[in-house]
Amino acid sequence: MPPKDWKIIGNDDGWILNNNPHPVTPETIRKLMVERYEGSPVGAISWCVGDNSIYEFETEIGQRIGDGYEAFEDERQYWLNRNIHSLIESCGGPLTEITRQFHEAGIDLLPSLRMNSHYDSAYDSPSYGRFRRDHPEWLIGQPHEYIPHPTLEYAISSGVDYKFPGVRAHMSSIVFELIEKFDVDGIELDYFRHPAFFRIEEAYANRYLMTDFIRGVRKRLDEVGAQRDKHLDLLVRVPPTLYDAKRIGLDVETWIRESLVDVVAAGGGFMPFDQPLREFVEAAADTTCLILGSLEALRWAVDEELLYAIAAQHWEIGVDGFYLFNYFNTPNEWKRRVLGNMVDRGKLLGLDKRYELDHSDRFGSKEAHIGAFRYASPWASLPVCMEQTRAGGGSVLNLDIADDIEAARATGTLASITLKLGFDVFCEQDELDVRLNNQPLSWDGRWVSEEGWSYGAFDGDVYHTSQTPRRVDGILIQFDVTDLHLAKGENGLVIRLLRGDGPHRRVILTEVRLEIRYE
Repeated sequence: MPPKDWKIIGNDDGWILNNNPHPVTPETIRKLMVERYEGSPVGAISWCVGDNSIYEFETEIGQRIGDGYEAFEDERQYWLNRNIHSLIESCGGPLTEITRQFHEAGIDLLPSLRMNSHYDSAYDSPSYGRFRRDHPEWLIGQPHEYIPHPTLEYAISSGVDYKFPGVRAHMSSIVFELIEKFDVDGIELDYFRHPAFFRIEEAYANRYLMTDFIRGVRKRLDEVGAQRDKHLDLLVRVPPTLYDAKRIGLDVETWIRESLVDVVAAGGGFMPFDQPLREFVEAAADTTCLILGSLEALRWAVDEELLYAIAAQHWEIGVDGFYLFNYFNTPNEWKRRVLGNMVDRGKLLGLDKRYELDHSDRFGSKEAHIGAFRYASPWASLPVCMEQTRAGGGSVLNLDIADDIEAARATGTLASITLKLGFDVFCEQDELDVRLNNQPLSWDGRWVSEEGWSYGAFDGDVYHTSQTPRRVDGILIQFDVTDLHLAKGENGLVIRLLRGDGPHRRVILTEVRLEIRYE
């Protein structure tokens, strides 16, 4: 049976319990969760049930956070434990009530199980799972093993190692409880929180073990679904390339080909422009598996024109919809309007857009869970250390755009196109030789700002809710390219640094933007 036609699945990280030091009631859930989605194009919610082998729902198999502790690290942990128990007493528990309310609103619910959180929690903390504490021999980093720090090996060492049967059995028991006990519409296995499941040198060879695990989940989903006379969907969120997924032990191509999974959310959303998303679409051709492009608000990706560019590009590639991470608290009006525009492909054509190139330094650290992101991700286009080359050389980049510029120009709806290049520093005596699709840009026609550039971000006043601009220091060099030919699809961009006679400082290209404005 084909999966539901979900244009958008929104992940919720469980904030209403784990980042809300106040009493939570069914009315709180309705006001702060459900009402924020009503009338929006979000068709399903994947609700995170816990981290680090600690769970925030009415589990009878896993460890509920705070149980067995008399003292908590902070007020947040106290209220988290208290709210879980108060909701169990008042309405059956958080997952029971959240599922019921979203179903009443016509929105599907999938519990989201993080497959291997690597957050840096203290060993004796209530947020460090008893399962890991009781079985240190089942962790990626072995007891008494010296692992240098900071390294990728150290960053993933606190995660469980799925080569051990006990780990796979324990995680299967949590999955089965979630689909057997609750009236859910399927389950999400979040393999991007966090993406490491075996020792680095063993991951590729052990990918068959994770495929066997997935087969067991698929079998149980089908059995429970048959009992309920409904199809239960399996959603997986995986690394941004099929190669990197397989390299870390996730044979996503096999999962798709054997119809083990219904929905694949491709990537963590940190590199929506550079990610080879098309390979996922091609892998799912002639199958019923949905491919969703992943968006991560903390990339940052909350500016409307940026989201519209991502959406347009993803639709052009052939995705079936979008998976949203960390957008849960955006207001209802924002979800209706912005997300509504993203799924309205006709309207999207005429909306202003900002295409960008992605940054490897957004997840370049080897510390804690960020190291797991680095481990599972390819390198992106930026930053580029600019050095002078021979004539005709330079840094070769690619801008993939979905807009039909020639059609907009013919109908008179195109207002302007601006290429913006951001540098950490730029010497006054230096110049750039810039070519867009082999068309040279006039250096004399540039416009330079020493005030840097900005992007939208959550301001922190209310958890992931309100937004404010953040400024990046640097030199922004802009070119008007409205009259140049731009193809629908790939556009070659070559940037060559020409050194002047002044003092030579290292020059880093840190930002590339192509802004398209319509009348």
